[in-house]
Amino acid sequence: MNKIFTPAMAIVLSVVLAGCASSAKQAPDGGIVGDIPEDSKFAKVEIGMPQAQVYDLIGPPTDTKTYITGKSFIPFYYGSDAARTDSIYKNEGHITFTGGTGFGANSFKVYRIVYDPSEDGYNN
Repeated sequence: MNKIFTPAMAIVLSVVLAGCASSAKQAPDGGIVGDIPEDSKFAKVEIGMPQAQVYDLIGPPTDTKTYITGKSFIPFYYGSDAARTDSIYKNEGHITFTGGTGFGANSFKVYRIVYDPSEDGYNN
């Protein structure tokens, strides 16, 4: 009986430990970082705005960086955080858009706004 019980317990224990490891306390990475002055372009941007609306309001970025998240490797994941785009604005900071498996500019929405007036404007 121990031969059957031990592998089953090992599987259960590994699943439980994997769940604990991924649920460790982490700071939320969405939202607004930094104090945005009222005269900044970023003051017009709100969390959840579509990417096309942001570009219409404040213009195109100096540079961009697009990448996938770990959620894109989850089988049958159809959520809204499979890919992200950082739009980098010189002397302003960057805006991170998140999008899922949808297509088009409106499938990406503002996820994070980082105000940083020392931003050089390029993806380093």
